Amino acid sequence: MNVNQDSALNLSAVYTCVSLVADAVASLPVDVVRSVGDSRKPAPGPVWLSKPNPFDTPFDFWQKVMTSLLSDGNAFVQVVRGGNGRVVALMPIDPRTVRVELTEDRSSVVYKIADKTFTARDVIHVKGFAQANSLRGLSPLENARQTIGAGLATEEFGSRFFSQGTTLSGVIEHPGKANPEEIALMGRLLKKSHAGLKNSHAVGVLTGGAKWTSISVTPEQAQFLDTQRFNRLNIAGIFRVPAYMLDPTVSSSWGTGVEEQHNWFVQQTLMPWLIRIEQAFSAILPEGQSLRFNVNARMRVKTSERYAAYRTAIESGFMSVDEVRALEDREPLAGGAGNFGTPVTPEDKSA
Repeated sequence: MNVNQDSALNLSAVYTCVSLVADAVASLPVDVVRSVGDSRKPAPGPVWLSKPNPFDTPFDFWQKVMTSLLSDGNAFVQVVRGGNGRVVALMPIDPRTVRVELTEDRSSVVYKIADKTFTARDVIHVKGFAQANSLRGLSPLENARQTIGAGLATEEFGSRFFSQGTTLSGVIEHPGKANPEEIALMGRLLKKSHAGLKNSHAVGVLTGGAKWTSISVTPEQAQFLDTQRFNRLNIAGIFRVPAYMLDPTVSSSWGTGVEEQHNWFVQQTLMPWLIRIEQAFSAILPEGQSLRFNVNARMRVKTSERYAAYRTAIESGFMSVDEVRALEDREPLAGGAGNFGTPVTPEDKSA
């Protein structure tokens, strides 16, 4: 099977995994924070955060970035600056059109797109999993070529199985010695009357002493659905997507069910991608500021547990209110009210 970034998305399992992860990242709120000592404070967001370019909404923009990463292993974004040097727009680039090369002194890289050359200042490059000597990330789709090819072959087999089902149903037994013309005619009439989905279960009449003999489905065909399922689970593993998100019949023996698997998806699947994006895009922000995706938006089910843990930490005296507020990207309380002070007593808590 011919496997490339376009054909791979024709496989339902690949399309589901890519769209699932890309949509999950694109739906997260994005903030800018600045570091002040040991705490982080919210900072005004740049213009491009709410309007990346004239053609994309923020959701569209982050979805394109993630789709590039999940298919090519690289995301390239052209940085458009105004006359004052400030970033005014970010334009996603098809990663297949970009060549990454070292400069002559090997101190930096340049990006060649068509007949233009851009410096590292003008292009944001987010790499996926990469080897030590590589300037580009590895493409998940190309590295899983065998698995995806098997999936495409299985789906094509299924399509042919259902569209040409008469070849698997049985045989016609003729009592005499039919000549080639009679055999060809009988085959054409049978196919015309019974082949395909529209003619399924039609009543058939055989003449001249011929009879129909059903044949059983071969073991290879009987294992078709199991093969499809096995392939889906393999592809889910490539993208680190919990199997239950592709196959609702899959059950898990760990955690407390779907909720724990959902949190695993956030921590193990989304977070590595988010950190890569945050670090790459923070480079175009003013010094001391950084980009942050608010993953709490996807983990609201755990908010009460998180707050209970904060309360325990404060009451035990190993965290202050301001330290907790910093973890939530909130400013310290005015006048140092959030610093360590008199330990909280039971009477204070009841009051």
